[in-house]
Amino acid sequence: MKQFVALALTATLLTGCAASGSLRNTKPTASYAGEGSVADIASCVSDAWSTKPVHLESYTLYTGTTIEIHPTEKSPTIALVDIKPVGDHTVATYYSNFNEDDTWYFKQLEQCVAITPAPRP
Repeated sequence: MKQFVALALTATLLTGCAASGSLRNTKPTASYAGEGSVADIASCVSDAWSTKPVHLESYTLYTGTTIEIHPTEKSPTIALVDIKPVGDHTVATYYSNFNEDDTWYFKQLEQCVAITPAPRP
């Protein structure tokens, strides 16, 4: 029984990773560049997106931050944004596999990138 539970858990985790990876293999829905820091833009996006009835997962990596959108806590990723420093800017790249119009999500991302100020020196 323990082996079955461990196998089911592993399969579930790998499915989530595969869904995110396959989204990144598609053409991005939108990409924006701004002067704000990765952390500040990610915080703005997370605050905006959390007003919708979705489950968000955020991962901070050495290359930046990823925020994933899931319909529910245990469902696969349906959209994500990778927020990374690139030169003297921060680039936010949005990938989506929504079954409905998700314009609101990437418009919120665009606004966060545009309004987040550059860090003070």
